[in-house]
Amino acid sequence: MTSILPATLPADLLVTVVKRGSWGKADILRFKYEGGEAILKDFSAKSAPVRWLGRRQLRRERRALDGLAGVDGVPALLGGLPPNGLFLQAMRGEAITRWRRRPRPEIAPMLERLAALVERIHARGVAHLDLRKRDNILVATDGTPGVIDFNASVSFRPGSLGARLVFPALRAVDRSALLKWKALLLPDQMTPAERRRHRRQTLLRRLWIFN
Repeated sequence: MTSILPATLPADLLVTVVKRGSWGKADILRFKYEGGEAILKDFSAKSAPVRWLGRRQLRRERRALDGLAGVDGVPALLGGLPPNGLFLQAMRGEAITRWRRRPRPEIAPMLERLAALVERIHARGVAHLDLRKRDNILVATDGTPGVIDFNASVSFRPGSLGARLVFPALRAVDRSALLKWKALLLPDQMTPAERRRHRRQTLLRRLWIFN
């Protein structure tokens, strides 16, 4: 079996293999890094065509994270990036659906902080586009949210034609995901307007053939 550990990183720094990606997805590894831990998303053990596609995907994510440098709640890019991977800050927390199963009074404030984080991401010209996936939103024990996996994201230069014409629609995709989480976590606190918008979005997604 081909080792999934890239030659650019020493084996004694490997903490654990988080996930072995399927044939077209990156392997996820956790490493020791400067007194803490880091995550490597790596395509090194994949076939040549998948490595090529993976590098394109990682360039998209790298561009987004470069633009989001310094934003709390988003993983920072770390040094020593291998050619077929991304070396990232490890984020604290567990998937939002797992976190919400524990009875806590902090759900409403967490959702407010998550919405504020998404607005900060948008303010940097980045649309995430995959916030409906539960694994892409992490919540720390204190209720602090984080957003990961920007491989589907789109980044825009301020003032560009795409920022003016396309970005508003993509921001709406992220905001509809926030409404999904409110409907799941705090349905009794949705306003009538939010309920109508959520029903409309749910119907449109059911009609969308690529859903």
